[in-house]
Amino acid sequence: MTNDTTVATDGSTGEQRDLIDEGVPWETDQDPWPDDYQAAATFTFDLDAGELWRAAGSVDPEFARISYRGEYGPKVGVPRILDVFDRHDAQCTFFVPGKVAADWPAVVQRIHAAGHEIAHHGYTHDSPRNMPPEREEREFKQALDLFDDLLGETPTGYRTPGGTTDQTMELVLAAGMTYDASSQATDVPYLRDSGDLVEIPNCYLLDDFVYWGYNMSPAFEFQAGITPVQQVFEAWRAEFEGLYDRRRLFVPTMHPQVVGRASRVDMLDRLLERVLATDDTWVGTCADVASHWHESVV
Repeated sequence: MTNDTTVATDGSTGEQRDLIDEGVPWETDQDPWPDDYQAAATFTFDLDAGELWRAAGSVDPEFARISYRGEYGPKVGVPRILDVFDRHDAQCTFFVPGKVAADWPAVVQRIHAAGHEIAHHGYTHDSPRNMPPEREEREFKQALDLFDDLLGETPTGYRTPGGTTDQTMELVLAAGMTYDASSQATDVPYLRDSGDLVEIPNCYLLDDFVYWGYNMSPAFEFQAGITPVQQVFEAWRAEFEGLYDRRRLFVPTMHPQVVGRASRVDMLDRLLERVLATDDTWVGTCADVASHWHESVV
């Protein structure tokens, strides 16, 4: 899960800033998506496991007490999610903290072997904002090395586990990554001010933790309860259809320990089916979207 809301449209070039402010994210004579697709969708999953609760425990020790809840993600949620995407022959992106990959290597390798993207989500789930620069750099590189050893390749994208610092994007660029997925600035990709990094923004409206990230005690400050599945499906379906009409990018952010529950993963199945039923929505990984944006749009 990410709580970063600080990256805004001033991360793009002046020309792109004007286009975004006007609600036009690309040149009018360009098609934004490949092969005459009307819109695009990239389904993302933050595989935080128990690391989410351990990190929350640094704020309130009571959170660490329920870290066992995170085990549901790699044990149950991931296999169910993989089954859904296998049935629909679609790919998605998993953002994984390095510590989770170290604790659950076979699960991460299974995701990778199924053709899905593994992306960088820190090493611990601690916010970079709460780290000295030296620790942020050390953990960032520690995760890169771990994925290289585990998968034989390093991630091409990053999503913060909670906020960014002045050096975060410098680390992302220095690692040769092509995109960041931490912003909520707009609903279409854009180039950050470096000119080399595509931003793939997300939205709390499409974050499962907002609706279902419930625990009785201690409570997250944003905790609202356990929302009925159908209400979430209707909200996400309506947002997809609105984005589809506007030729934008649909980016749900989910957590296997949350969306992996039986009724919710069935909802995910229906949602993916609805997206694919348009026949002209491009469904790919974040890396796919970033690569296309680099090569064809900006």
